[in-house]
Amino acid sequence: MNNVSDHISAMEIAYLLVDKDLRILEISHQAEVLLRVGKGHSLEDCSVSFVDEDYYPRDVLKEVLASVESHTELNIEMGINYPDRNVEWTKLFLIGYRDYFIVYLTDLNELIATRRLNRQLSTQDPHTGLLYREAFLSKISSEFSYGLVCCVRICNYQRINEIWGTAVANLVFMEILARVSNEIGEAICSKHSTDSFNIFIPRSVDVDIERFYAALNEPFHFNGHHFFSNVALGYYEEGEGDQHEQSLNKAEMAILDVLSERVRLAEFQEALARQIEHQNNLETEFRAAIAQDKLDEHFFIVFQPIHESDSEAVCGAECLIRWVLHGQMVSPVEFIPIAEKLGDIGMLTQFNIRKLSELVKGLEAKGIDCMELIFALNISVVEILDVDFVDKLTEYIERHDLYPSQIKLELTESALVDNFNYVNQVLEQLQSIGFRVSIDDFGTGFSSLSYLCRLSFDEIKIDRAFVTEVVTDVRLQTVFNSIASLAQNLDRPVVAEGVETLEQLIYARAKNVQYIQGYYFSKPLEHDDFIEYVLNRKD
Repeated sequence: MNNVSDHISAMEIAYLLVDKDLRILEISHQAEVLLRVGKGHSLEDCSVSFVDEDYYPRDVLKEVLASVESHTELNIEMGINYPDRNVEWTKLFLIGYRDYFIVYLTDLNELIATRRLNRQLSTQDPHTGLLYREAFLSKISSEFSYGLVCCVRICNYQRINEIWGTAVANLVFMEILARVSNEIGEAICSKHSTDSFNIFIPRSVDVDIERFYAALNEPFHFNGHHFFSNVALGYYEEGEGDQHEQSLNKAEMAILDVLSERVRLAEFQEALARQIEHQNNLETEFRAAIAQDKLDEHFFIVFQPIHESDSEAVCGAECLIRWVLHGQMVSPVEFIPIAEKLGDIGMLTQFNIRKLSELVKGLEAKGIDCMELIFALNISVVEILDVDFVDKLTEYIERHDLYPSQIKLELTESALVDNFNYVNQVLEQLQSIGFRVSIDDFGTGFSSLSYLCRLSFDEIKIDRAFVTEVVTDVRLQTVFNSIASLAQNLDRPVVAEGVETLEQLIYARAKNVQYIQGYYFSKPLEHDDFIEYVLNRKD
């Protein structure tokens, strides 16, 4: 035994030798300091207690005794809890040797501290102290059955960051967090993103949501300046049986609705969930349709004739893409944004061009001179921002035996606001090649004379919203007349879209509108029907 104890002592390891009754036969100085017990005493005489890593009591002596009685090795991590100092974290090993047992302990303080820090970093944001989503859900699920779930977003966070810097933006974030705590001390918060966070308020707390929202939006004072944080709040009030994670999703959905509708306080509505689910399903179906590379099975093109106002002759058509899903038509208003989001809008444009080429060949086979017709293609600003867009478009046009002079590119005016200078340069390049440029849905976006004076375009298209009631609505007449007069002063032709009655046609003619598109002449027609329509109008 002396050789063993001498060897261990030389290694400066905290150790002790015990018999089967846990009586201490030998003990090192390090072990005496850790366990506060001496030679000749029982291990059960220790004046310390033991805890696990979560600080719950642990009966280490019982585990040691069980290992001694079964003559098995023991290897456990534990904290030695002192009444007058911090917990010491150690690893205890017990090994049987002849008729006694060797117990030794190694230092785990650094390992436990690192492990605890990693655990904290995985559950808590180090900058704000907010819980991450999973830790947040775990906490409220273990403590509460249901309550009020909110999602808060600082809408002008990025703007504050640009003007005042990151430090001030973060200060605003922390100030709003502090306001939450001041208003509702029982609130539990979690990190959602750089400019937003979630809140759970127990059902037992009475909350005036409008007053709470107003408190979050009180102005800030910084270096003698005053500014508003522009906080948006979406919320969902849980009922018995609601799952917290689903409730959190609903609050986050409500914040999306808040931002889209330009209001700043909104309660989650089930209709919103159905709409989001519908959009997700459409996106899934769209991905599948595109991935199969069989667009003809899912999409088709219709052509709505465009007529000269005075002669009523067909002068071209707008090419409109349609999607049939499970026998039902899907509105372009729904699937075009999906195509833009997924980066597949170019595939639809190519499909449109291919079908237009087939139409032109069909018309020419019937003796129609298609060089006298202009076909309008709707172009997304997402495509224009592709640096290779012009090359791709011209290459695809040539591949399908079309000419730029046969094509008019329609772009909504709202798409021109961002990246105006770059978009305008692209339009000038397209015009130099021979394409015409039409400003679609004019009057519904961000109309500006300064934009129009600098913009390279060949035509203005009045949106149907100003045409439908123009004969009877004086205010619409004012807008319609202004657009027509503006185009005339700029020496640009005008297309009136959505003309459905003779009265609307007469009114448009009276205001010198050169081109008419709408159901008064024809609905959008499929390939063969359009060819027959053109032949009939020619005759």
